[in-house]
Amino acid sequence: MTHATYAGRSEEYLRSHRGAGPIIAAVGPTGGESVLRMAHALAARHSTDAIITSVVEPPAVLPFDFSQPMVETWPVQERRTERLQTVRNRLHALGAWFPWRAEPDVIIGYGDPSTSIVDMAQERRARAIIVGMGPEHRRLPFPAGTALATVRKTHCPVLVVGHQATGLPKVVVVATDFSPASVHAAIEATQFIADGAVIHLVHVWNKLRTSYVTASFREIDATYERSLPERFERVRSAIGRAHRFVFSTIVRQGAPAQTLLDVAEECSADLIVAGRRGFGPIERLLIGSVSTSLVRGASASILIVPEADAVTAMRLERHMHGQSSLSSPNNWARELEDFARRNRFRLTSLEVDDSTLGVQAQESGYVLTGATYDPHDRRVELMFEHPDRTGDHLTRNIGHVRTMATTSSAVDVDSALCIDTDHGSALLTFLGANTKTS
Repeated sequence: MTHATYAGRSEEYLRSHRGAGPIIAAVGPTGGESVLRMAHALAARHSTDAIITSVVEPPAVLPFDFSQPMVETWPVQERRTERLQTVRNRLHALGAWFPWRAEPDVIIGYGDPSTSIVDMAQERRARAIIVGMGPEHRRLPFPAGTALATVRKTHCPVLVVGHQATGLPKVVVVATDFSPASVHAAIEATQFIADGAVIHLVHVWNKLRTSYVTASFREIDATYERSLPERFERVRSAIGRAHRFVFSTIVRQGAPAQTLLDVAEECSADLIVAGRRGFGPIERLLIGSVSTSLVRGASASILIVPEADAVTAMRLERHMHGQSSLSSPNNWARELEDFARRNRFRLTSLEVDDSTLGVQAQESGYVLTGATYDPHDRRVELMFEHPDRTGDHLTRNIGHVRTMATTSSAVDVDSALCIDTDHGSALLTFLGANTKTS
């Protein structure tokens, strides 16, 4: 285990990627004090609003279609009024909210709790949802319960607060497999933890297992182990300088979820952080994801962060590996525009390798001004202009595109754009220093 004090630059990243709205804190008919305390602490830290919500559920004996509007009868209205008073009493028992505000807004819903919470978060562009674990979370044989249902449905981070939570976490376990999803989760976690917190970056992996262990397999495992310090350092640098943290790196072998839970117990962690991947049809029915197992098995709080958008994921992949494949044709137009924006007015060189004509230098010494993708023609357009001759513009068309990838330096400066076509390839590189001409 190694330790280092590191400062990073994540605040700008967080401002551009998280929701700009309030924190949504959901409580049930009883309890919820830890959720309210956490909502108070996070709202105060970020100088943002918090909305406290509690959802009155329909009687369990009656079938309901939660996709249809609920018709509120007089007993339902009475139950909502009672719940509102109950929640406000709990807020009053915790003391004043802010000097300028006696208490946050309280909204009482009716219907399915997780659906109501997620809909509210989406409508208000919430930066996060806070829910409690519930007394039964360790005993559930299937992924039920408001916390897990909310994690599965929402597109913003969900903080599942443990019963013993009293404030912002100070000891944090962050699961990382060095993928964009896990690095994105690590960056997002910085808005939920205390300054000066100890962050344990935990990587769980297993050596290659076959009936016949050969020297080549052992070398693959050894090579991977040697790469881990650099991979951890890239995660640290991605987290950035917005806050000061103390980092620890931990490498274990075993089942990912249980190993993370064991490490959290050993470290007396206040919070476990994990990224959530997209759920397929089978995953929605079966328990198989690490995030689900963590929510079901942990005593500490759990932060589950949904996967990043395509452009962010590409940027993080490039940061972690020095190269990223532009994900799919549906995202190429947006990703190319982002590439052109990052590298606008950098001096370039373009080479095209055609299967019939061979390698040709198309141009050199022009600056990049734009890049687009036309899905109908499978064509990339690269736009240039001469740095010294006003009005001297060039557009290069590269058709029949199959794949695209970018490469970058260790400090996240793009080095090249690689385009593979049906008839060859094209390579756009940058000349001179990694700076723009203006």
